[in-house]
Amino acid sequence: MKMGESQRTFNDVVTYQADANFAVKTVNIPNLAVEVQPGSVIKADGTAFTSGNDALLVLSHHRAGTDANIIVADRGVYIRPETVIAVMGATVGAAAIAALTASGNIRVAQADAQ
Repeated sequence: MKMGESQRTFNDVVTYQADANFAVKTVNIPNLAVEVQPGSVIKADGTAFTSGNDALLVLSHHRAGTDANIIVADRGVYIRPETVIAVMGATVGAAAIAALTASGNIRVAQADAQ
């Protein structure tokens, strides 16, 4: 019998980082509009990502509110797309992955071979 689910973590999202010094950065969001967890994608203004090119991949938990310091992916990171899709939904998740990977700083890991 399943009793519950554990919270997502950094390792659920990031499968590989080329250099730990540059893989993440902390951004201050003066007014975080939504509660976030690892795998969430937000805009730089703290609102939920829906479409466009302004996307930050969240790697920490934080409740909505003021003066939020959020850990986000920076560069040289390979991510698990299924985690982003699980958090954001199929349509928005696909758009978020496209926006995140457009610059080449964040890349999508290939699924494990069966």
